[in-house]
Amino acid sequence: MTLIEPAAPVARKRRLSYALVLTPLLIGNALMLALCLLGFYVLSATRAYVGGESQWSKARAQAVNHLRAYAASGAPAQLQRFQQALQVPLGDRAARLELDKPVPDLRLATAAFERGGNAAEDIPGMIRLYRWAGHSDLMRPSVQAWERGDTHIFRLQTMGEQLQQLHAQPGPTGEERLARIAVLMFAIEELDNELLGLERQFSQALGEASRSTYLALALAIGLTALLLTLTAYALARSGLRRQARYEAALEEANQRWSLAAQSDGLGLFEWQQHSDRVLLDARACAVYGLACGPQGLNLARSQLHAQVDPEDIPALELQLDQTLASATRAFRHHFRIRVHGRAGMLRHVEVSGLMLGGAGRNEPRMVGVIKDVSARLHQAQLELEIAAAERSAAARMEFLSRLSHELRTPLNAVLGFSELMLLDQADALSPNQQRRVQLIGGAGRHLLRLVDDVLDISSIDSGHFSVELQPTPLAPVLASAAALVASEVQANGIQLALEPPPASLSVLADEQRLGQVLANLLSNACKYNRHGGLVRVRTELQGGGVQIAIEDQGRGLDEAEQAQLFQPFKRLPATAHLSGTGLGLSIVKLLMEQMGGTVSVSSQPGTGSVFTLTLRAA
Repeated sequence: MTLIEPAAPVARKRRLSYALVLTPLLIGNALMLALCLLGFYVLSATRAYVGGESQWSKARAQAVNHLRAYAASGAPAQLQRFQQALQVPLGDRAARLELDKPVPDLRLATAAFERGGNAAEDIPGMIRLYRWAGHSDLMRPSVQAWERGDTHIFRLQTMGEQLQQLHAQPGPTGEERLARIAVLMFAIEELDNELLGLERQFSQALGEASRSTYLALALAIGLTALLLTLTAYALARSGLRRQARYEAALEEANQRWSLAAQSDGLGLFEWQQHSDRVLLDARACAVYGLACGPQGLNLARSQLHAQVDPEDIPALELQLDQTLASATRAFRHHFRIRVHGRAGMLRHVEVSGLMLGGAGRNEPRMVGVIKDVSARLHQAQLELEIAAAERSAAARMEFLSRLSHELRTPLNAVLGFSELMLLDQADALSPNQQRRVQLIGGAGRHLLRLVDDVLDISSIDSGHFSVELQPTPLAPVLASAAALVASEVQANGIQLALEPPPASLSVLADEQRLGQVLANLLSNACKYNRHGGLVRVRTELQGGGVQIAIEDQGRGLDEAEQAQLFQPFKRLPATAHLSGTGLGLSIVKLLMEQMGGTVSVSSQPGTGSVFTLTLRAA
């Protein structure tokens, strides 16, 4: 049983998807909230300046009235009230001058605004608004009116000092004093009118700044809302498209799964722990050999286990108990059981399941697939048997190779001594003895050819045999092969018709091995030909290849004989009386394959045979 904890890439992708959707919306909402708060803050600070302007205007009016009264009566109390009234505009002036410094003292500015009659809770907003926008194009007209008003207040203060000097110091005559006071009174009236104009200018400029601020904030909030709406629309549209793609991909995946499951014979099952029942689909029913409809089959687990081989049930129950006792549910299980299907046929079934649920989430259940692997196991058994057969064949070929090498030395000795006995004139053999020694030599040479053929085949099969492919003129090789079989041609009364190829025609081959192939085929054409028959050799250039056809006038071959022709040690019954090892054509076929060529045969019974070699032209 294999237990593998599943990874959680799906959960990570889901969290990333949520983050991609929610992050722009949260940022947009935070931006809109910040703009709203900023707008409220700016408007609150503007309102504080409007209230301060009202205090400033009242204080200016009171100061002017007290200064008039003082000019008419010279009463010190009026002068004192005049000076007290001036504290409001002078306090605002001190705050403005402090805030204009590169590094202002905010405590001094706060105290000065308090002297100006401003509410304590409004002063921080007034300070921030002045520092943020006091020198901007938006508030510059208001600040300029403020500065000119402070200049006029300073002049009004100077006029009060001049009136104090006129009332306090004797010197001028009464008429002269009155004349001077009248002049100052006229200047005070003019200054008061100018201050009224500056107050209106300040209020208008401040109102214009408020409206501009409102429009800017409204535009920013509107653009943010529009951006949020477009973002939400884009995200919703993208989400819907993604959902559509997911649904299409899921549908395609289901179709692919259904096709793969159908082609691979996979069945689906689901086991509910609480009810202890198993739901099988149609393919799973077929694997278990149960009859069911297209909707599947719902049966108790005990009924399903009745199909399982009794020897496999204890191990199956043990695995299931270990799964249920495990603290972690998300495990994949893989096990193999034997099932008795219809008519008692035994099947090998692989079950792969995933335990889900439990731990307070939902009902524990196992879902998985079922597959009949009987054919696969049978194929694996066949592959093992084939591998064993190949190893046996390799061992047999190695044995033959070793045996051939061991036989070569004594054979050479037998052949050598038999030739010496035939050539020894000092101790000449009788005719009967010579005939017997010749039989010994013939049998030895036959056995030596068999050894050489076995060595060639074993070398090719073991991979130790190599050919040297190079451009090889065809005419000399054909002539050399014909010379090698001259004795057989003469002994069988064969007429050899060799059509010499062009001197320039060359093939890509190993010269020695090509000569061996041609000599073998020519020898067979002489051996299996009728006495006094014809052997014709034709060469033809076709495309990029060269065909060499060797035609005889022997008995011919039927289709069954042709199918067995190139098998090792295979000799046809009709030719069993002729000498040979049954390896010649096998070696021809192997050598041609080593040189990248082919050999084929065309024959009909009674009409002879044509063996055709095909090689690449050089």
